[in-house]
Amino acid sequence: MKVTAQNHDDVSALLTVTLEKSDYKEKVEKQLINYAKNAQVPGFRKGKVPLSMVKKQYEAGIAFEEINRQVSDALNNYVNENKLRLVGQPIPQPVNEFDYNADQLEVAFEVGFEPEFTIDLAKYEAPHYKVEASDKEIGKSIENMQKRFAEQVPQDKITKDSYIALEVSQVVEEDAEGEHHHHPKNLTITAENKEAFKLVKGLKMDGSVKVTKETLAGDEELAKELGFSKEEVEHLHHNEVEVKVKDFYSLNLAELNQDLFDKVYGEGNIKSEEELKEKVKAELDEYFQQNADVHFVNKVLEQVTEKEEVKLPESFLVKWLLFSNQNIQSEEQAKEILEAEKNQLKYQIIEGKLMTENEINLDYADVLAQAEQLVKNQLAIYGIHHLGDEEIQKYAVEMLKDQEQVRQISSEVAMAKLKDVILEKASKKETKISHDEFLEELKK
Repeated sequence: MKVTAQNHDDVSALLTVTLEKSDYKEKVEKQLINYAKNAQVPGFRKGKVPLSMVKKQYEAGIAFEEINRQVSDALNNYVNENKLRLVGQPIPQPVNEFDYNADQLEVAFEVGFEPEFTIDLAKYEAPHYKVEASDKEIGKSIENMQKRFAEQVPQDKITKDSYIALEVSQVVEEDAEGEHHHHPKNLTITAENKEAFKLVKGLKMDGSVKVTKETLAGDEELAKELGFSKEEVEHLHHNEVEVKVKDFYSLNLAELNQDLFDKVYGEGNIKSEEELKEKVKAELDEYFQQNADVHFVNKVLEQVTEKEEVKLPESFLVKWLLFSNQNIQSEEQAKEILEAEKNQLKYQIIEGKLMTENEINLDYADVLAQAEQLVKNQLAIYGIHHLGDEEIQKYAVEMLKDQEQVRQISSEVAMAKLKDVILEKASKKETKISHDEFLEELKK
């Protein structure tokens, strides 16, 4: 058995697997003998079925299965031994006659693969921002801690200091057919949610107001404040939603004292307001810097994708799209799809090349650690800063039961490792900015 390659160009080839009858004959015969030993055929005792009868019935299928396995193994071994990074999957070429009794069989595959090239990250430069938390952001984070342990105070009417619990549900028309079970949205707003607050500020307990789908479609901010994305509004089943006031109250914020410090960070770890501010600033700065590092990496990768010459196996990819997707009916359609996806393919090849060149690998421990960090970040947003490692890991493990989360987090881990490489090797233009200024940069 051997594999030969006929290169079309630097990124595509025809791989031909040649099998001699001797490569598979013995294994096929052994399987036929096993079949004969166990076959149960009327008129014959078990194990006494003539081998000729078994061959007639089963030989073709067994031979085909064994040949297919050997061809697949040979192809995979060739790809691995020659370190080919395939683009798409091999396309089998039609076989005019498949005669498993022939002395020699040939099966050919069209393949496309990534070009050979190297990336010198040192020649790329991008802004690397040093983002510092402002007093306002530090104060907001501390206020969230105080809110978490605040006392709710009932009110007689809604005021600008109120926290308003709302239930938002679709209104089913009287003439609507069939059963309609739409779970209501439950959310809490304040005067900071200007559009929603304006809508309900005159209502009393259990009072409600109706909003049309048309209004939500035309007022994206109101829709967002009532818990609807643009897509959700488009897919509402009914013409109106009812916004009902379920509760409203003010908060007596928890005092900034040792009791609060201990609840948030553990007993004795923070002993003064000054220490609290320093701790919160350090946490925010670290979180902001992670985002700034990602921004730097993205800017470098944008430049690499734009400037590096990456030859794609375009002719092969057109064939592969036609072969693998039955919805693509013509070569012209395949070419249009390829043209639309070229930049993404190039980006994926560059990302994979950087990971290979820098020996970046993933394991479960990496993925779990990233999931735990995501849990910590999410909790920090709500002012929860002191939770045991065991509890955090429990949340992380639960998160990883979702395969989509595993895929996403694995991608984040890979990017985190690649980020470290790019941060080390690419050139930086260091600049200090506030978080607000950084957010504006992200919009550009």
